[in-house]
Amino acid sequence: MKKFNLLVVVFAALTLLLAACGGDDKPTNDTTEESDDVQTEDAAETEVLAYEPKDVDEETDVCEVCGMAILDNEHATQIVLQNERSLMFDDLGCLYEWKAENGEDDIGAEFVRDFHTKNWIQVKNATFVYDEEIATPMAYGVISFENLEDAETYIEEEGKGEILDAAALANHEWKMNEDMMDHDHHDHGDHDHDHGDHDHDEDDEHDDHDDHGHDDHEEE
Repeated sequence: MKKFNLLVVVFAALTLLLAACGGDDKPTNDTTEESDDVQTEDAAETEVLAYEPKDVDEETDVCEVCGMAILDNEHATQIVLQNERSLMFDDLGCLYEWKAENGEDDIGAEFVRDFHTKNWIQVKNATFVYDEEIATPMAYGVISFENLEDAETYIEEEGKGEILDAAALANHEWKMNEDMMDHDHHDHGDHDHDHGDHDHDEDDEHDDHDDHGHDDHEEE
């Protein structure tokens, strides 16, 4: 009987010991998982902060491809090289034209702007909408959004466009819509014409004044 009781006590002690060991292992695993999560978050943060987009300076910034002045608007894009130099573009199509000509080995990050907020976002994280009738500075017809829902809403409201992601842009045929370009140039020409008419009216007023002065002189 005593031996039986002793065995029961030993068995109970072993059971408690095993339970204690199992309890110690669980927090250790949780701690390891938490550590992995922290390292993953740190890596993501490091990736975002590795290259920062610069602000647009409308006084000095010109497109690296077409040479046009860059406006501080939703169409501005930029490449940040690994040496932290920023290359500015007035249209996403110009950015891709530059990559086709120069390659991607020296690129640190590529940025576009959200169509609504104008926040800078990395090309690889953006959603794009393309249609040949979408007006962009160089008539490439591609605009960018920070999230898919806004891109889909734009297509629904405007009744045109197709969704593209960064991978699709790599195979996209970057072609300017000549009709859109001609339309923009026509509008600019009308503005110059109006300015010319204004100058012509001023000249007529000046001539009328001279004629009036000449008539007064003859009457004297």
